Amino acid sequence: MRLDELGEFGLIDRIISRLGASAATDILVPPGDDAAAWTTSAGAVVATIDALAEGTHWRADTMTLFDVAWRAVAANVSDLAAMGAEPGYLLVASALGPDVTVEALDGFADGLATACRVHNVRVAGGDIVRARSTLFSIAAFGAATLVSGEPHFLRRSGARAGDAIAVTGTPGASGAGLALINAGRADAPGGDELIEAHRRPIARARVGQQAATLGLRCAIDISDGLAQDIGHVARRSGVGIEIATAQLPLHPAAVELLGHNAALDLALGGGEDFELVLTGPRDVLRSLDSESVPVTLIGRVVAEHPGEVVIWTVDGEEYRPPSRGWDQLRPLER
Repeated sequence: MRLDELGEFGLIDRIISRLGASAATDILVPPGDDAAAWTTSAGAVVATIDALAEGTHWRADTMTLFDVAWRAVAANVSDLAAMGAEPGYLLVASALGPDVTVEALDGFADGLATACRVHNVRVAGGDIVRARSTLFSIAAFGAATLVSGEPHFLRRSGARAGDAIAVTGTPGASGAGLALINAGRADAPGGDELIEAHRRPIARARVGQQAATLGLRCAIDISDGLAQDIGHVARRSGVGIEIATAQLPLHPAAVELLGHNAALDLALGGGEDFELVLTGPRDVLRSLDSESVPVTLIGRVVAEHPGEVVIWTVDGEEYRPPSRGWDQLRPLER
């Protein structure tokens, strides 16, 4: 069987099943969420690891290594945010392909430093090797948010029928930025924010921590696409998810430059936004909204059709986007 036949999440489930169940009582969140968590004598640690491979996650004609470093930091901090954790330290591994120059690597280091300042994290160490192609991998470590003195996590399994569903920011902005770059329209008037969203996204760590502090139970990072990622919540929680297309906060520039239908499809399946989807009481979700990071209600959690995501149009018809998200094991070259 080929890897792309099994798919990313099928492969993850296969590996987890072969690892077997862990009997360690200090593992608080086992494999299967945005990050893992375990206890230490100092408290609860939340950890995640992510890799960005040339040709799969980025191309030299769409991003500099400054941008790649920024994206690598944001991707990891976003996973910690989805658990409601406070980000702290990073370990960075670099496998450098034959075309990487010292000057390009300087750009990577500068991007790493800048993104760390923006996301309030620090690099604690790492590794660097030569390879046939370029890949950067970051492991991120944070601290669990405490509620009533106990570690509290936002989990994919935490959604309950009756919850409302909210999303941060404007999903689809990153995909719209990439679409402009691929179409040779990176300089299109009004497209700067979309290009910035693609190359230098901001992870929503503060929103995640606030959500955990308020006692919310469920969140997920939608870096692989809103429709696909929220499907993980539906399956892990054993609930149905219903999304209203009319409520999705599309970026105005994406609508203007690409058209409403394209902007909608990118919001549902474009991926790489590093936004959060959260579920919980409507009034609590609304309290997360701020001027700097808007939080928009987009749907509801229901007892019907457990494990499935249904997307409704304003006319009450089911909408099926051409793509629900990104599979990391899809054949290379996006």
